[in-house]
Parts: sequence; structure tokens; C-alpha cells
Amino acid sequence: MSFDVFVQRFVDGQPAQADSAALHALVAPHVLRTEPEFNFAELGFEDGTADLYGIGDLATGFMVNHVSGELAWDLFAQVLEVGSMTLLPMGVPAIVCSEAVRAHLPDDFIAGAVIVSSGAPLPRRERVTEFRPR
Repeated sequence: MSFDVFVQRFVDGQPAQADSAALHALVAPHVLRTEPEFNFAELGFEDGTADLYGIGDLATGFMVNHVSGELAWDLFAQVLEVGSMTLLPMGVPAIVCSEAVRAHLPDDFIAGAVIVSSGAPLPRRERVTEFRPR
């Protein structure tokens, strides 16, 4: 998949910081290489890779693209839960892990937001339409 997916935490409708140490602890085992000058990391999994931009400070949010395989999405589901963060894929509603996180989204995102249970499969390009509100 090559579309951009943004990950951000919100509090009272405004961008907020997440727990940097907790996020880095989740992501660090998957870092294959970094390019600090571009704030970039390539993540590796048994079944694929993902490009992550914003590795320098995950707490302020980051972007992923070129995600392949399923295991990367498992990691991002953990990031949503641990960081109380929101997945913002381009062209589909916001994805959160709980009603508590949904309640903090900006007004424009709340109505269409999709809540997924912990560890639920997150969208791949082939099935991203499954996450549209019905």
C-alpha cells in the first residue's frame, strides 16, 4: 500500500502529545534502518515492511506509507491503544480503538469515526472501503 496514513493523538479536539517512551518501545523492535536527516525509519516485519516518517518524536504524531503485510497493521493497532491515538487514512473516516478516544476527536471527525477493537485488522488498500460508515 502506498497511500499515506497519519497517526495523531487528540485531546478536546486539538492535537496532543502521546507517551513518547511507550510508543518508541513498541516501534523500536521493528526499526530496520533510519535516516535521521529525513526523520524516517523503515520498519520490518516477518511479512513485510512500512515506511514511517516522524520517528524522531512519535509523540507528536507521524505518517506511514508503503505498508505491506498484516503484521505492520497489528503494530499500528497497538499504537492506537497504547497512545490513545487516531489513525487517519486518506479518504476514509478516522479509526480509533475506543469511545473514549473518539470523544476527543475534532468535531469534523467524530460522526464518521470507526471504533475497532484492540488487535482488530486495520485497513489495507484492498479493503479500506470496509472502514467506511454504513
